[in-house]
Amino acid sequence: MTFLAAIASSMDGWGLHSAASLALTIGVPVLSGLATSMTIGNSLETWYREIKKAPWNLSGDIFGPIWALLYTSMGYASHRIFHLAPPHLRAAPLALYGVQLAINLTWSPAFFAAKRFGLGTAVISALWGGIVATTYSFFQFDATAGYLMLPYLAWVSYESTLTWYIWRNNPGFRHKYAAGKRVKKE
Repeated sequence: MTFLAAIASSMDGWGLHSAASLALTIGVPVLSGLATSMTIGNSLETWYREIKKAPWNLSGDIFGPIWALLYTSMGYASHRIFHLAPPHLRAAPLALYGVQLAINLTWSPAFFAAKRFGLGTAVISALWGGIVATTYSFFQFDATAGYLMLPYLAWVSYESTLTWYIWRNNPGFRHKYAAGKRVKKE
């Protein structure tokens, strides 16, 4: 029996209202998000201040709390799918969920750690598609789970515009920064 199969078998016995199942399904995205946020490092205090950002960019202080809520919401949505979708049909929506979560966890390293804005744009575009597919799949089994994914889709749609704007308006930034040059805002 694989590790994931063993966890699924245990969760089947726990049930929808199990605190252990809820902790696991919410804890995975929340802790994963926390871990990937470590790749941001001091970017927000250093080079990120120097780049051209979209006029509709919000204060950086709001991003952390919003992501915490979104990770909690998507975790709860996956919890509902695990327990409410028929066991023989839940693999596909949960696989889509896992794929989009994995893509999500690659955005910060691509954008902040590597300073690869084009790659960040490609990653967030793939993430958007993964969220759409996951949300649609969740709606097939539980409307509440589908609705729980909609704020996440809306937020990633917004963040996609920010990422695209930064990519298009900061050409060559990574190379300039690596060379020790500062980029002037116009």
